[in-house]
Amino acid sequence: MTPAAIFVALVTVVALGLLITGIASLDLVGLGLVILLAVSGIISMGDALGGFSNDAVITLAGLYVIGEGLSHTGALNFVAHHLLDLSKGNHKRLLYSLCTLAALISGLASNTAVVLVFLPLAVEIARRLEVEVSRILMPMAFSSILGGTLTLVGSTTNLLTSGSGVQAGAEPLGLFTMTPIAVVLCLIGVPLSVILTERLLPNRRTLTTSLAGTPMREFVTELTVGPDSPLVGQELEASFQSDDADGAKALMIAREGNVLWPPYGHNRVEAGDTIMLRGKVERLLSLQASMGLEFLGDTRFDPRTMQLFELVLAPSSTLVGIRLGDLHLWRDFGVLVVAVLRGDHHYRQLASNLHLRPGDVLLVCGPESSEAKIERSQDFYRIATDEHNPLLKQAARRSLQILGAVIALFVLGTLPALKPFIPIPLVVLAGAIAMVGARCINTRRAYRCIGWPVLIFVVGALALGEAMQATGLSDSIASGIVGSMSSFGPGGTLAGLLLAGTLLNQVVSPYAVSVLLAPIAISTAHSLGIPDPTPFVLAVAFAGSNAFATPLGHQVNLLVLGPGGYRYSDFLRVGAPLAIVYWLIASFGLSLYL
Repeated sequence: MTPAAIFVALVTVVALGLLITGIASLDLVGLGLVILLAVSGIISMGDALGGFSNDAVITLAGLYVIGEGLSHTGALNFVAHHLLDLSKGNHKRLLYSLCTLAALISGLASNTAVVLVFLPLAVEIARRLEVEVSRILMPMAFSSILGGTLTLVGSTTNLLTSGSGVQAGAEPLGLFTMTPIAVVLCLIGVPLSVILTERLLPNRRTLTTSLAGTPMREFVTELTVGPDSPLVGQELEASFQSDDADGAKALMIAREGNVLWPPYGHNRVEAGDTIMLRGKVERLLSLQASMGLEFLGDTRFDPRTMQLFELVLAPSSTLVGIRLGDLHLWRDFGVLVVAVLRGDHHYRQLASNLHLRPGDVLLVCGPESSEAKIERSQDFYRIATDEHNPLLKQAARRSLQILGAVIALFVLGTLPALKPFIPIPLVVLAGAIAMVGARCINTRRAYRCIGWPVLIFVVGALALGEAMQATGLSDSIASGIVGSMSSFGPGGTLAGLLLAGTLLNQVVSPYAVSVLLAPIAISTAHSLGIPDPTPFVLAVAFAGSNAFATPLGHQVNLLVLGPGGYRYSDFLRVGAPLAIVYWLIASFGLSLYL
């Protein structure tokens, strides 16, 4: 390899390392790539910034707005409730209907929007089925990921793979190019995700389930003993009975810089003690109200006049990595942190010292007036219930009509005679403008809902892909792949590329996998003497959605991690078999294109 190619390879490794470790955010990595590659002279400034005009980036921005319009107006709720009514109360039919609907809608709308809207529906189904919500959320999330492969616009990774493929010299993917294989994946994968969850996943009791009226799981909070608390002077063991089903157990005590661990012996409660408790929500709220205890932030409130909200930390939140004790939610939103949930883990450190991660669930309490402020934030998603998410019937109807028009234009755009006049980016932008013009969402919300960090990273990743092409790095990597897998033939090489993308996708952002592997896939096809590299581009696109084995593989996995009370091992237990089946089906289907 040339020195320039070696430099680009090092930049790629560093970028992937930053993404895996989470040291730098997506947008920071993207901007760094643009600046570094342009300043070094590897590519021109025009090529470095060319991603801003890429069709995939423009289409993705418009889809964010269309998806927000469907979600904000309650249109998705309307469709979901209508289909669930058709199940006529049959428990199995209800569960499969939810997962099938999640897959179908995800073929046209954002996976994230679908999962967020369906969370309260999943709670309702869990109540009807008399099962834990953890039995519902994982197959629902997996179904939405599977559904994202149904069309080109069904997933961000599809669009980015197509866009980077075009930049590398390939033909763009058609709207339904992925559909034949994707239909098979959904027909097998959706029911398989339900079956694997039922057979392999232990029961996980969650806070979401507890607030829905089913038996509660214990969760963790931090309380400080006030000087007037009646607990002062009482023995710790007597104050917080570990064997009391309705009580609260003291996990640890922080006192003047020292930590006391159980058994506490004859140690007594002192004013100023910080007690980390595990218990049920009613019990902890009653302790705060009657025993002179204070929650995180040393702010008192009357729980009888306040509402509880569940907030899921967004994968792209600016709060990721911040200590819970450093949050200013009371100042910014008028809410107070009551507890934090991270899967099924009980912490051996003060809750205020926890550094927030994507998917963490914050149980907060605040007045009704704080609800609007919470809804406007992009740092976390609120797990709403129907009572707090009224259906805007007229706006919902208009948003569904706009979606129908967009789909119709998509279909017309696949006709050879009309394709030059109805490009997908133009259709999506028209749909986004229509959402604002029809007052489904306002202009401010439209700008705010766009995932700018993702778009900026994509621009940087596209610049890196351009540099890989310009320096011959992608050709060198492709030659290595072909040389090591030549004995397996084109079909085996294609399956190997799909497997490599799948494995990388479990620990790195799928956006990076899609953009970086696309030029390598095209060079690999050319090295094999295959004139049409479409099957290899499709392999990268399908690999970008094979994200079931870890919660880091896809942002919808992170969204259900906390509400479902899942552990990381749960995704491996259920997702790994599904990922293998996915890989086998996609590999066989793609081999038919050769």
